[in-house]
Amino acid sequence: LLLIMKQSILLAVLITACSARNNGLGRTPPMGWNTWCTWSSCLQPQNYSHAYHDVCSEDLVKSIAQEIIDNGMQEAGYTYINLDDCWEATERAADGSMQADPERFTNGTLKPLADWLHDRNFKFGMYTAAGEETCSTGNRTIPNNPDARGVPGSIGHYQQDANTYAAWGVDYVKMDWCTQLPNNGTLALAMAAALNNTGRPIWLNFHCDGTFAEWCPEAGNSWRMARDHHDNWEVTSAVIDQLKDLAPNAGPYHWNDPDFLMTGGAGCDDPTPGKRCPGQTDTEYRTEFSLWAMAAAPLLVSTDIRNMTSAMKEILLNTEIIAVQQDPLGQAGGLVDTPDCSAGEAACQVWARPLMDGSYAIALYNSGSIPTNATINLEFAGIEPGIQVEIRDLWTHSDLGLFPTSFQATVTSHETRMYRAKPRP
Repeated sequence: LLLIMKQSILLAVLITACSARNNGLGRTPPMGWNTWCTWSSCLQPQNYSHAYHDVCSEDLVKSIAQEIIDNGMQEAGYTYINLDDCWEATERAADGSMQADPERFTNGTLKPLADWLHDRNFKFGMYTAAGEETCSTGNRTIPNNPDARGVPGSIGHYQQDANTYAAWGVDYVKMDWCTQLPNNGTLALAMAAALNNTGRPIWLNFHCDGTFAEWCPEAGNSWRMARDHHDNWEVTSAVIDQLKDLAPNAGPYHWNDPDFLMTGGAGCDDPTPGKRCPGQTDTEYRTEFSLWAMAAAPLLVSTDIRNMTSAMKEILLNTEIIAVQQDPLGQAGGLVDTPDCSAGEAACQVWARPLMDGSYAIALYNSGSIPTNATINLEFAGIEPGIQVEIRDLWTHSDLGLFPTSFQATVTSHETRMYRAKPRP
């Protein structure tokens, strides 16, 4: 039975991969870091044009990249260094090409930074918008348009911008919408074609229409399937509630993206480099990391990882959970059972995903407000009843023993316990 299940899963992966964007990128989901909430709060003031976040510079990005090397994150798999809506100048160049803000980046180009990152075995990503303007000016004023929401977007310049990205050595593009557009699918496919025309493989990420649309895997290597993920439990739990049912949409070369990890806390409303103002508990950050990994979602951190807390190190450098997220089978996981528990109706959730070596990743998530016990039925995870199964706890890094059909666990409020279950022959 296990062999038949494995063959069926592999066939499904091959079929879905055929419909994914054909640029050879994304056999497994990406890992890395993004500037968005690193140096200030992610919260938007009423006047979007002067958002506190979306501020970055070449020196700050280099300092983060060097820290990722020094603290072991790069070795663990975090290889993308991505700029959000913070790098672009407030105007295009005279020939219509995009240019970097010369006060933030050397000579108004991103190429020196890209070369510096590539020399250190990183991949380099950046941001654009599909329409007339981006979502933020990065706390700058646009010439002749003081009420502008953002800097120039890519509409009317898709191929020109794609050529610029390729010339700079960009490896990843996040395309935002920022304004209401009637033809998101057409625009995403147009940007995908423009990037492919450059001859340089470039990852494309964008918001899907809702949780999924057929054009999303045709155009992108990953797509956002929920609202922006801010550093508070209300938003995190809402994203999880959508993510739990989306496993069939993901697979090698095309991945559901629940947005950035907020591990350790985003920046503060009074922007100070290196200062974090956590909006969630360490338990909630562990849940975020666990369920992103279970869903085979990108692990892109958007907090300041310099001077990490012990909890940040425990979470972001958990190589056993990273191994699940990067499992080469590429079969995303999701909700398989809601066992009875005292935390409330359907408050306890069991997620599962099969892994390449024949084992299974299993997570028990308590969305309720009180601690509780719950039973994990191994059959719901896809394991044949009656087989002895080795259970390993991926947070405590301990072997729990052999179980034939089920095992019990205690989970505190908003906690996720994560396991690797290996059937014995």
